[in-house]
Amino acid sequence: MLLKVEKLTKHFDGLVANNHISFDLAEGEILAIIGPNGAGKSTLFNLISGMLPATSGKVFLEEEDVTGLKPHSMAERGIARTFQTTTLFDELRVMDNLAIGYRVRTRTGFWDALLHSSRWRREKEETEAKVMEALEFIGMREYAYHFVSTLTQEAQKRLAIGVALMSDPKIMMLDEPTAGIIQDETDGIMELILRLKERGITVCLIEHKMRMVMDLADRIVVLNYGEKIAEGPPEEISCNPAVIEAYLGGEHIA
Repeated sequence: MLLKVEKLTKHFDGLVANNHISFDLAEGEILAIIGPNGAGKSTLFNLISGMLPATSGKVFLEEEDVTGLKPHSMAERGIARTFQTTTLFDELRVMDNLAIGYRVRTRTGFWDALLHSSRWRREKEETEAKVMEALEFIGMREYAYHFVSTLTQEAQKRLAIGVALMSDPKIMMLDEPTAGIIQDETDGIMELILRLKERGITVCLIEHKMRMVMDLADRIVVLNYGEKIAEGPPEEISCNPAVIEAYLGGEHIA
């Protein structure tokens, strides 16, 4: 297992956002985390990625205990993260945002940049090559010099995935990657996620679009009121009575 979450728990002033959540993430798979609003999905992502400290429980990455590490340390170890609302630099160009995403993999410091050292020149060339590769991968080569503020919501979603990709992640955690976009655009993001898998990147995503989840995920973990109520392949989850009752109030999700 690439990632192991063991009895992860988070309390907020008496409110239990996550209660003893456990699951494994195998290398190369797409795992979906689903559940109604307020189920604790984003909080779980925040705990795993180091955005929030856990009240209790453990997170293991390739058998290393990484519980409590800060986000930059998690990124260095190979966990990249996107958010429900894209966290991009609107006043910068697409290529600039991608270059910033690669900063975690470079070591150039102030004096290197000031003196144009050999390391600065080498890493500048590496960054430029990685940016062009990422632009091609996410299908945004023609937008390289566009400012983020001019992009559509769908293009910003693609760019956010591209920025995460720049850190050469082992695991990409996508928080509602198709929120706010139409079905045709959703299909395009699905194709991009499948390309991540083909590239060897393990994907864990939060998503509310159930048709997308059923078509895309290898396994699904279902949360409700901070508890894990089910885990399994899509065909099993789609007819699980507890999931149907808790998530859709009795409607079938297939």
